Amino acid sequence: MDEPSKSRLRGLKLLHRNSFQRSGRTGQPTPAPRESGPPESATPEPGDAPEPRAASLGSRAAAALRSPGTAMVAVLVVFALVTALVTGRLGGALAGGRLLPTADLATTWGDYLNAWHAVGGGTGAPASPSLAVLALLGSVLGGPSVVVSALLLFGVPLAGLSAYLATRSLATPLRRALVAGAYALLPAAAISAGEGRLDVVVAHVLVPPLLAGITAVIRRSDGQWLGTACLTALGLAVLGAFAPLVHLSLIALALLAHVLVPGNGLRGRRRAAGLVALVLLPVACLLPWPSVLLGHPEILVHGLGARVVEQPASVLMAVLSPDASLAGVLGALLVLAAILALAVCFDVRMLAGIGVALLGWLVAIVVGTVSAEPLTGGVASPGWTGGPLVLVAAGCAWIVLVAEVPRLSWKITAPVLAAGLLVLGAGSAIGTASGPLRIHQAEPETGTRLVLEPGPQPARLITGDGPRFGDDDLAPAGTAADWLRQVDEDLLSDDSARVRRALAAVAARGAEHVIVPAGSRLAELAHDMVVDDGALTGPTRELRLLIPATPVKLVGPDLARQAQTEPGPAPEARPLPVDAQLPSFTVRISEGGTGRALVLGAENEPGWYAAVNGKRLPLATAWGHQVAVPLPEQAAEVQVGYTELPRTTLLVVQAAVVLFTIIAAIPGRRRRALTGLR
Repeated sequence: MDEPSKSRLRGLKLLHRNSFQRSGRTGQPTPAPRESGPPESATPEPGDAPEPRAASLGSRAAAALRSPGTAMVAVLVVFALVTALVTGRLGGALAGGRLLPTADLATTWGDYLNAWHAVGGGTGAPASPSLAVLALLGSVLGGPSVVVSALLLFGVPLAGLSAYLATRSLATPLRRALVAGAYALLPAAAISAGEGRLDVVVAHVLVPPLLAGITAVIRRSDGQWLGTACLTALGLAVLGAFAPLVHLSLIALALLAHVLVPGNGLRGRRRAAGLVALVLLPVACLLPWPSVLLGHPEILVHGLGARVVEQPASVLMAVLSPDASLAGVLGALLVLAAILALAVCFDVRMLAGIGVALLGWLVAIVVGTVSAEPLTGGVASPGWTGGPLVLVAAGCAWIVLVAEVPRLSWKITAPVLAAGLLVLGAGSAIGTASGPLRIHQAEPETGTRLVLEPGPQPARLITGDGPRFGDDDLAPAGTAADWLRQVDEDLLSDDSARVRRALAAVAARGAEHVIVPAGSRLAELAHDMVVDDGALTGPTRELRLLIPATPVKLVGPDLARQAQTEPGPAPEARPLPVDAQLPSFTVRISEGGTGRALVLGAENEPGWYAAVNGKRLPLATAWGHQVAVPLPEQAAEVQVGYTELPRTTLLVVQAAVVLFTIIAAIPGRRRRALTGLR
């Protein structure tokens, strides 16, 4: 080898050795396939340990434990646990306020999947998809009541965790932890939780990640746009199942952002497709519930849950107080922090938070001032502003996060921040403890009964173990709400004739008992139609009807002719009880007179069918609104039922859309083995 070749070879060896020494590598390179991933995943960082994967996992786990987010969540969990113990709400199924008792897993699935519901005289209206969400989560977590209790008792740490994770790109971990903690301690959400308003609690937890998802759909143009859009749409569907008004507000924000934020070319087309997914996929995931919202927009005002009479909102909702209480007013600290950030260090990035807060206030004004009658009937009243005020709080938190705060001494800022968080924590604890939410004591089943509730609410027709979660979210069929209101007025009157006629109508609906206030004179006015068994429960008394009160009755020709013309049965009417249960049954009848009929204790609405000896026959109406099945003179087998085909078809479509959305939301790239709270 000549001298120039030897010189070049020594130079290459020197360059090779120096480059490996500078990079901290001591071994010789070995052949390896070229990775197609991003450079940062294929090129090792300087100073890596000999076992980079093990070191990376350990360092991430240690960083997660040391992060401000972990400390924030731990403090909030302790706060929620202490509050639950002090209020005596830990260790059982919860009910009270707007929260009706939650049924077991099988019953919850049945309430959602059944086409007909024995509520308020019977209705074929679709059940709320919130039942499906609780049933799905309850299948994994131990039952729907466990899910409801976890949300109401530990909504504060869940909201803090979701807010911290959703704001990963906005600020440093310490600031994110402080702002997320302040958002989690929102007194308006705590007051709502204490009153059993599950819709507000769900919105409190889901709004931050959904805002982050909508922002990603608006800005993202890479190959993962479909997964981001589908994951956000799935979250919007869950939110819409509990808080449809907040769901629509977020859709309005997404459409507004699409108009205001420029986007051209591929980015614009993918954004438009993502927005279409955000609008349409949640609707399809909630089928057939959206049809109920279109027919009964008052649900948007009152939300889901037991019927209550709300008070008009005051001007204090400007400081995030939904009920003008002292605890609610303490939420003004979030508004003051946002105003201070706007005044001291305004930034264009704050416009998004301003838009969210302004829309929340606008929706709160509408909900708190517009009166509407509840879905199941009753006194017209405005709605609860807790859900929209959660949007306002999220907007204020966004403003504070993106603010370029001037560097201040921790000797000044630390006491101020600690005092603010303590004040918010006190407001949250007081608001939670002041509500009527308590551990529910299950009562034995006593058949079907009519309950005269105190106050302006109409009577409630109950079947089985009492009203449960989702019952007051079922749209009544026909004139059922008006009938219940009239029966309530008649039974509370001092006119014996009105009381007796109302009791006959109640028995025709299959009610066996009437629950009245303890001081009611109904037993005296009804004479021989009821008997007082002495069952006194608190401020109410239970009366047992002495006339036939089964859900299916056989009426003779004369009584059948009266049922076609009269608005209700006479107190002297005595139809024959039939041993059958609604909605589906088969009975065999003997020979009888011409014109007799079976009368069902259910509203006559589309979906009912009857077959005599296998041949479909048209139905009739009894007492103005009940289902009647005309019978032949000869003996026959009668089959009665409520069709489930339309409901089943929509459920299949819903399941297919949900499955597609879940699959599309799964990212196509490999996830890291462990993601810390950074």
